[in-house]
Amino acid sequence: MNLTSWFRRLSTISLSIFLSLTIFSLPANAFVPKDYDKLLLTNACVYCDLSEADLSNRDLYGSALDGANLSKANLSGVLLNDARLQGANLTGANLSGAIAMGTNLSDANLTGANLSQADLYNALLNKTKLLNANLTDADLTEAVISDADLSNALAKNAKLRSAILSRSNLSGADFSNSYLRNAKLREAILKQTKLSGADLFQSLMPDGTTYNGDASKFGANQ
Repeated sequence: MNLTSWFRRLSTISLSIFLSLTIFSLPANAFVPKDYDKLLLTNACVYCDLSEADLSNRDLYGSALDGANLSKANLSGVLLNDARLQGANLTGANLSGAIAMGTNLSDANLTGANLSQADLYNALLNKTKLLNANLTDADLTEAVISDADLSNALAKNAKLRSAILSRSNLSGADFSNSYLRNAKLREAILKQTKLSGADLFQSLMPDGTTYNGDASKFGANQ
């Protein structure tokens, strides 16, 4: 092997080592999934895989995310007004402080999701799964949450004025000190639902009657 060939081989080996060290020293979040890029570029990613993605504080106003997999994604503080997430998988997702007014979350799975202090004014949550979800201090004023499953959800101090909860399962949920004035609870399941300190003035109860100060006959704890 002549001297020139030896130097070329040494240079190739050195370059390989340098590239290997550079790649492995990059931060863990340096790799951005293709679906993540698509969402940020087009504001749409229907049926995409965005599980565990960090979308915190992003502006996703009016985005199209129907059927997307957002399980365990970080959506805290995100702007989602008028977004479409129908049928999306948001199990275990963090939506604390999210602004999602008018957002369509029908048929979405929000089991175990954190929606504390989220603004869901006039949001659409028909047939949505909210089992064990955290809705503490959330604003669900005039939201449509009919035929939904909120069993064992934590909704202390939540705002639900004029919300529609018809035929929804609220068994074991905690709505202590929540504002439920004029809410529609027709045919809702209130078995062991905690309503201590809740304001149910003029609310429509499961049997179609107006709230009379006692919800215990529907199985609620008050």
